[in-house]
Amino acid sequence: MNTIIKVIDRLFTKLEINNLGSSHKYRAACLIIEDALRKGSIIPGVTTVIEKTGGNFGFGLIAACHPYGIPVELVVGLGFSQAKRDLLECVGAQLIGKHLLLSGVSPKDVVSVHLENQVQLGKTYYYTDQFNNPIGIDAHRYQTASELACQLIDAGVGNKLLFVGCAGTGASFTGITLGLKEYGYDVSTVLVEPFGRDSKEGLFTDHRLEGMAVGVSPPFLDWSLVDRRSQVEHTEMLTAQGWFHQLTGIYIGYTAAACVSVAQRLITLPEYADTTCITIAYDAGFWYQN
Repeated sequence: MNTIIKVIDRLFTKLEINNLGSSHKYRAACLIIEDALRKGSIIPGVTTVIEKTGGNFGFGLIAACHPYGIPVELVVGLGFSQAKRDLLECVGAQLIGKHLLLSGVSPKDVVSVHLENQVQLGKTYYYTDQFNNPIGIDAHRYQTASELACQLIDAGVGNKLLFVGCAGTGASFTGITLGLKEYGYDVSTVLVEPFGRDSKEGLFTDHRLEGMAVGVSPPFLDWSLVDRRSQVEHTEMLTAQGWFHQLTGIYIGYTAAACVSVAQRLITLPEYADTTCITIAYDAGFWYQN
């Protein structure tokens, strides 16, 4: 079970970086692979898993597939961390479609090309399709939120929670919020986005906070669960990342630090004086370049 830590009074962070694959994405990846194996959609020794990812879901898939000897092929957009791409290959994935990406083809279309030509390529693919696979919500609703609820009980916090999170697919935000509510917590939420971006309105431009506002409206984000939205500058995120490391010795990733930055602001407001704030350490910060 991944621990929570008390950062300061009324601010707790759940260390999802302790998962296999070093991020919260392992939960969804593992559940999707287990479901496909159970249904016969993946046959070890025959099937190759294919996915487009910014990195973390890819690491989760490698960890989930390795025990079964299932090869993993990934399409990683060129805008994502080079360190992540290099490490994905180092730990066992094959990164495909590089020449297509360099020519301007989107990661989604690269996957489509490979699926359409799998016979010619000598492959039998299973596309985990994290942006259209609702199993990801279940992973966080019944695993992450359940663990977190029990940990909060052990920590002796009150019933009022402020969950500060972000959204790529939206599965973790929706799943965690629903799960905590089902445990009886009075949960308010804040969705964090990069400065100047608006996932709800489809306003996307390039930014460096990998893992949130990824160019499409989060398909699994239940907007009725979003009580408040807040934006973060890159420099604010870096400041929060350093602050968190100084207090805890843990070097969290960009999305986690962006949420901590917002939590720092909000926890001082009178309206949250009797509320415990929760953030998620989605991944570590070592593979990002400031």
